[in-house]
Amino acid sequence: MIAGSATRASLLRSADQVLVTDASGARTGSDIDVAVDRLARQLTEKVTIGGSVGLWAWNSAELLVAHLAAERAGISRIPVDPEAPEPEVRAIMAKAHVELMIVDSEHGADWAVEQILLSGTVWSGAEGEACAAVEVEESDVAIQIVRGIVNGELLAIPLSVANWDAHMALARELFESGAYGAMRTDKLYYLTTQQMQYGTGLLGTFPFVRMGYPQYIVRRFDPDLVADAVIEHGASVTFMVPGMITRLADHLRPKKPAGWKLQILYGGAPFPLSDMLSAMEVLGTSLTQLYGRFEGGWPLTILSSRDHSNIAAGDHAMASSCGRQVPGVQLDLRDLTGSGSTELRVRSDCVSSAFADPDGWCALGDLATIDTKGYYHLAGRVDGMINTGSFHVYPDEVEVALRDEFPGLVSVKVSARPDERWGQAVCAEMSWAAESDVPSRSEFRARMAPRLAKYKVPSICEHEVQGRAVQLAKTLTHESC
Repeated sequence: MIAGSATRASLLRSADQVLVTDASGARTGSDIDVAVDRLARQLTEKVTIGGSVGLWAWNSAELLVAHLAAERAGISRIPVDPEAPEPEVRAIMAKAHVELMIVDSEHGADWAVEQILLSGTVWSGAEGEACAAVEVEESDVAIQIVRGIVNGELLAIPLSVANWDAHMALARELFESGAYGAMRTDKLYYLTTQQMQYGTGLLGTFPFVRMGYPQYIVRRFDPDLVADAVIEHGASVTFMVPGMITRLADHLRPKKPAGWKLQILYGGAPFPLSDMLSAMEVLGTSLTQLYGRFEGGWPLTILSSRDHSNIAAGDHAMASSCGRQVPGVQLDLRDLTGSGSTELRVRSDCVSSAFADPDGWCALGDLATIDTKGYYHLAGRVDGMINTGSFHVYPDEVEVALRDEFPGLVSVKVSARPDERWGQAVCAEMSWAAESDVPSRSEFRARMAPRLAKYKVPSICEHEVQGRAVQLAKTLTHESC
């Protein structure tokens, strides 16, 4: 198959239609196709067949071009969070053996490999010859979703070309079938506000390009920018994590603009009932909860806007569910021997083969139950992974970083604690040698900042020095200890 052919066909069909708008302006399908082709040609010249490219930049139309150029060049892309500290990104890219870095002006660095700087120049320059068609196999890796480095090894979820296409097809089916609610296809206008390498990308950013529907991209989440996108540009649907929804509701609470209409898909973290009800007072019940996993498919279940209407009307028990199974995937509850619990697993074309058993089932690591009406309810994790505000944190990675940074530690255990805002908070229980000076909250944060992304740094720290417990102030943010 030809790399990126489905996306290119859509861009050509939408040649004169504005598909992507951001702070720098509006871009038609033709504008995007030419820019993608120009950058893809560079990538085929600089990266070997089967190689990979790193992406480290904030949301922009140019970053979207970089993703699509890697797709067209048949090259695996490895995007990382723009807020990740440079040492962590360097370690990830070294372990991934990237041959080229694509960065914006805020993330340029002295890399061991060549880098391409994203800027407005992607929209101009010599046309040159068209990028030659590149043959790829369905099993080739299209993108790796990085989770971190655990025990010295890169932990990433590889999605194949076939997985990617399956996600694009699933997204189209869910939007156009009305599974997300009654949205007219002629009014579909996506808002990319979460960083596009996360769930928003699989749900809307990239599918909307494939489907030929317009979208607006904001650099990073900001309630003012979201409001402008809805009022000034007509954005009709978006994806957010619950914390974004509460911030948006608080921002609009004093005076919501007249005619406000925005369907909000959300997921990635629990949404406390009190916060949900408060948000719906402002935003209405046009909320749809999605549950999924990159390794198994996004989404797998849907709690519909009608379900949210029932919650607002008093059916508060419904808020504990993550919804019912989406069409086109198989879900199953696997008994965990001797535990009395069941683990959710999935089988579909979206499942990453690296996480599937010989029969194609992907165990998701989530304990779950299903009620008589077909609604699934999550009940914790099997593997100890921490889900904090939709970010996944692996205790082993944090424990290694703590031991390396603080030699005075005798022992350390990282685990999850319930958190009303983020769903779970990262907690570190640390035992120190008698002569050690326990770091202050600000010192701890400063020393860990270069090593781990903010959301991975423990926000609850419990210390014991020679049998004496020392509890530092607890602050429920992703930035402090």
